[in-house]
Amino acid sequence: MPRLKPNVPLAEQVAGQIRRRIAGGEFPVGALLPTEQELSRELGVSRNSVREGIRSLVHAGLLGARAGYGTFVVATSDLAPTLARRLEHDRAADVAEVRLLLEREGARLAATRATPEQRRRLAEAIAARRAAASGPAYAAADIAFHHLLLEASGNALLAELYRGTGGNEQALLHLNSPTVDWPATVPGLAEIDAAHAAIVDAVLAGDPDAAAAAAEHTVRLAHEQAGL
Repeated sequence: MPRLKPNVPLAEQVAGQIRRRIAGGEFPVGALLPTEQELSRELGVSRNSVREGIRSLVHAGLLGARAGYGTFVVATSDLAPTLARRLEHDRAADVAEVRLLLEREGARLAATRATPEQRRRLAEAIAARRAAASGPAYAAADIAFHHLLLEASGNALLAELYRGTGGNEQALLHLNSPTVDWPATVPGLAEIDAAHAAIVDAVLAGDPDAAAAAAEHTVRLAHEQAGL
């Protein structure tokens, strides 16, 4: 840790260090942070200062905490949580339109920028989505697929904006009950699955226009199915 600043609270300095490491890519979205004890030893401050610094980042929306799991990265900057709070006051139609634009252009970029590893993960994600045996499992697999697609765009800001809008999660809320009648709850499931597969096919083929068209079709189908 850099030389401590005497007039700045230690917890604030710890939070600043973690922010910079997240922004620098050391801790990507979904990554677990080291334990309080490890961070305390690494940064040379008390565990209480580490705890307070982490708590401030959880409150800001950059980190999440789950008992028995640990503290993990939710966003790489304040942009996504700030945008998420703003969306609570915007028209649903406006939000849906912005999500469509982000996903369409994200797919377009992914077709030309996705790495071999990202292409492999997209193919695995679409397979996991098809294999889902319940509404909640399907929703989780679908969310993971769309996040991977935006990450494959190679534009971190675009991916962050997408996460800040809630991505495709709003369209899947109706599936998250363990008692949902699966798959009867999703009319047109075969058409939606085919649209997702078309995105992957276009990305793997390196066809940006086809990827953008497939993504737009997919989002519109999902919004229609969810009544958005």
